[in-house]
Amino acid sequence: MLSSTVTSITDDELTFISGLDYGQNRDRHLEALRKVIFEQDGVPTREQYWFPYEVIELGAHSLKPGHEREFTICTLLVINAVLTGFDNATDLCAKFSDRAAEYDALSVSLRDELLAAYQNAGC
Repeated sequence: MLSSTVTSITDDELTFISGLDYGQNRDRHLEALRKVIFEQDGVPTREQYWFPYEVIELGAHSLKPGHEREFTICTLLVINAVLTGFDNATDLCAKFSDRAAEYDALSVSLRDELLAAYQNAGC
């Protein structure tokens, strides 16, 4: 089940995430991202590996100032994808270690949510 942070995503946040591949295929990413979040409980299908999972991974890869919620939402979606078996290439514990400084820069509520999700994943 997705967290309220993910399901409370705004249209502006969806648009930002869907444009993370240099704006390429923004509409296609946006449509697929909406489907993953609102219809599929955050679990992409194999057909959605590139659309929208590519921009989800990009969004979880680095924190862009002013887009802390988008970074958190993407990270939560990646964690969910690993836990559901969709993503079998991401090492969550390594990701946690690699992004620790960025997680520390988040607000307490966003940071605590990510820490709980990683802990639930065994990291």
